[in-house]
Amino acid sequence: MIWAIEATGRRLPGLSTCLVRALVGEMRLSSPERPLSLVIGVKRTLSGGLLSHAWLRDRERVLIGGPLDDSMSPIVQWGSAA
Repeated sequence: MIWAIEATGRRLPGLSTCLVRALVGEMRLSSPERPLSLVIGVKRTLSGGLLSHAWLRDRERVLIGGPLDDSMSPIVQWGSAA
């Protein structure tokens, strides 16, 4: 399932952002037995702007949206509703 989400995202770059892929993964993979966390983070660019990214995490393992840059700081995280 993760492979399919990532492969589809690469083929639809204008429609499938990291946030869309993380949301789809959370809806398809999360369950009461395996709750997942959707995280949105930011980092400062060299020019002073902000770059944002979303990823899906199972405890400490990134399922969708990795690998992560160490300078990415999580600002929002929510657990699955499953």
